[in-house]
Formats: sequence, C-alpha cells, structure tokens
Amino acid sequence: MAITLDKWEHSNGFAGEGIPVAAREAAAMMPKGGRIVAISFAPGGRFGSWQPWVAMGAAKAAMEVLVRYFAVALASRAITVNTTSPGWVEDSVLNSLPEAFQTGLREWQERGWTPMGRFGKHRRTSARGGDDLFPKRADWITAS
Repeated sequence: MAITLDKWEHSNGFAGEGIPVAAREAAAMMPKGGRIVAISFAPGGRFGSWQPWVAMGAAKAAMEVLVRYFAVALASRAITVNTTSPGWVEDSVLNSLPEAFQTGLREWQERGWTPMGRFGKHRRTSARGGDDLFPKRADWITAS
C-alpha cells in the first residue's frame, strides 16, 4: 500500500464527492422523469484487483452505493439514477498505461474477453450515450 494520503483524498474527492454534488445540482434542474447516469469502473470497485488504483476503486465503490441512495431519494419524481461501467475505453486512462499493458489488453479484448471484442468508445459513454443506455422505455430501471 504505497499510496500517499493526498492521492487518496484526490481520488475520493473526484468520485466520492462528485456524485453527491452532481446529483443534487442536476436533480434541482430536472423535470419529472429525468436520468442521472454515473460512470464507474467495475473491476476497481468490486474486486480490488488493480492495486495501484486502490483509492479510485474505493471511491468508485462509494459512488455506486451513493447512486442507490439517490435512486431511492429521487424515485418520487420519477428520476432514475444508475451506474454504468463501460470497461476499457479508447482515449482514456488506458493511454497512460505502459505500452506492453495496452497491447495485452487489446489482445485480450480481441480474443473475446468482452462480447464485442473491442474497447468502448467515448461517444457511447458520454452524456449522449445515456440515451442509448437508459431510454424512456426503461424508466423502471433505477439504482443499478
């Protein structure tokens, strides 16, 4: 555990404090039936496998719990609150990793580690992608 306290606080401030502020501000402007979608990274929050990212994993786990609380709090206004975990996304933190690691991940994807056999795309995980993930007909899905 070679993480400094300032790095721990930075990661927890980013994900652990970001969702309460964003959800509160968004909900105040949203009409009935709105959508809030938080973006997570499942391996970090659930499995503890990425040891160098211990702070981000803990922060993402906290964010996912907060999403469930906000889903309950906003349900009376028909506002759904969900988390999505797109996996590895092109042009993301992936690009900061050593080249050998990036190559290994790409080969793993191509061999079928994910159903599509490729990395995600930013346009599918951005705010516009929320319409693809949580269309109006899925208004009963919340706290996921």
